[in-house]
Amino acid sequence: MKNKYSFKFGVIVLSLVLIACSGGSTDAGCPEIDGREINVVATTPMIGEFVSQVGGDNINLTVLMPPEANPHTYEPAPQDAGKIADADLVFYTGLMYEPAPLIELLENSVCGLEALAEVGESVFPIEFKEGGHDDHHGEKGHDDHDEEGHDDHDEEGHDDHDGHEGHGHGAYDPHFWFDPNRVAYAAEFIESKLVEFDPSNASDYEAAGKAYVTELKGLVSQVSELISSVPSQNRKLITTHESLGYLEAKFGLEVLSTIIPDLDSSNEISPAQLVGVIDVIEDNNVKVIFIEAEAPSVYAETIVAETGIKAVEGLWVETLRPGQTYPEFLMTAVELIVENLTNTD
Repeated sequence: MKNKYSFKFGVIVLSLVLIACSGGSTDAGCPEIDGREINVVATTPMIGEFVSQVGGDNINLTVLMPPEANPHTYEPAPQDAGKIADADLVFYTGLMYEPAPLIELLENSVCGLEALAEVGESVFPIEFKEGGHDDHHGEKGHDDHDEEGHDDHDEEGHDDHDGHEGHGHGAYDPHFWFDPNRVAYAAEFIESKLVEFDPSNASDYEAAGKAYVTELKGLVSQVSELISSVPSQNRKLITTHESLGYLEAKFGLEVLSTIIPDLDSSNEISPAQLVGVIDVIEDNNVKVIFIEAEAPSVYAETIVAETGIKAVEGLWVETLRPGQTYPEFLMTAVELIVENLTNTD
């Protein structure tokens, strides 16, 4: 099997050539903006959507990954190096979400490390469940976004987050877009970085950020109402990999197990792990397993055959589809989950 964390030789050579030609490196320094349109890069369509909502027409936005791509297995294209080198500001998910070769390319190609902005660190991320299926940590003080705006946060929440540096990379769940409140934190962070790099358009960024946060508050209510319609005994499910932690923590679903007990949905599992998933399904009378669209599981057929569980395909969890907005993404996913948890026959 090809190592998904390695560049093809040609990609390495072409990327380095592009970096050299563009003059992009961590030593070159970033050019002055001086009132021109700011060049912004986002690694994924999801992050690009959030940046676009805040930046609007004041930024020239480039998204590296195409719609529907699996961010965990994305291999940088040779032209990505030039796009990164030309950027004044680069937003990425972080929390070990993007593959290592892309992170390396970001660090080696960007005009200066101060231009790299890790969005995931700003959302008060929750830890992956210990052992896969215990309670989430790091939530207290982070769920309720301030009603008066989007500048003030719960102090206790900040204190909890201070411990983040003490954990190993990969301990925190990067799929924060399953909680609109976390997206609001991301929008605030994006706003602050755009204001820092392009203060001449600060009022536009601040107004757009405030409007987007208001929209996100309404989205929380919509998701909560939908999930509350599912009978409480039916709010348990299995999915492909650890991607729904924020939906579980915020809205009361219970992800009892995942086929892949890992961040990367393309990883393989052992026979013992497969048996463990089957045991969870049978012991808890789980009725539905959701197969993620970005990475259909080769193990799902075996699980269905052994347990008779209902398999629902087409759950998008990682990225936007062409032309899709974040609210459309979230509501489509939640509606699919709610429909199939409500009708389990």
